[in-house]
Amino acid sequence: MFQEPEFSLKRDIALTVAVEAAGFKITNSKSIPTEDGYAWHATLVHGLTKIVTVSNGGTGGEDHSDFHATTDVAKAADKIRLQELFAIPEVTAVLRDHLLYNLNLSQQFNKVSESDYFASKDQIAGSTPVPSVDNVEYLVGYLATAFKLANELKRALKTKLVFVRKGQDATGEYGWYVKPDTAANRATAQGKQSGTIDYFVADLFATAKEGMV
Repeated sequence: MFQEPEFSLKRDIALTVAVEAAGFKITNSKSIPTEDGYAWHATLVHGLTKIVTVSNGGTGGEDHSDFHATTDVAKAADKIRLQELFAIPEVTAVLRDHLLYNLNLSQQFNKVSESDYFASKDQIAGSTPVPSVDNVEYLVGYLATAFKLANELKRALKTKLVFVRKGQDATGEYGWYVKPDTAANRATAQGKQSGTIDYFVADLFATAKEGMV
């Protein structure tokens, strides 16, 4: 049985940083647990332009997408925006992992021949994923989850020294001390944690102050 790509807090934060740097963001994001999963919706925005809202009623059905452009000119502009988003290396990596997972499932259930499998695998590895409806829906859902975590960490960083212990990047667990982020406090934290701290979360957002004392 093939598993979804392993979670990495560091990778997901790097993803949100890269996406924001390119002018994209997720808005109107909300998720509510149901008996069959989660009911959720989120909107992908570039600058002030809403591109697409993706939603799921939480009844075990497929995602649904509403593209906001209504004219041919606007649709063409949004297509270019999506191509630019998909070309961001961190975005490309997430989508390639997803596509490869789906391809492996198809092979497992004999839905693709061996020759087609290897050809598709090479294509996934060697090209930028296209902004198909399925890929867009998956990415918006993934980004909604990643930005929720990133915003949670940003709030914590305002008042805390936040860190991830070795081996916990894949679990998303993190710890903190209610202390300013300084070199001295980092050293103290490493001592208290017996040298088990893998990294400080502020560094993932490039918010660590220069010349810390």
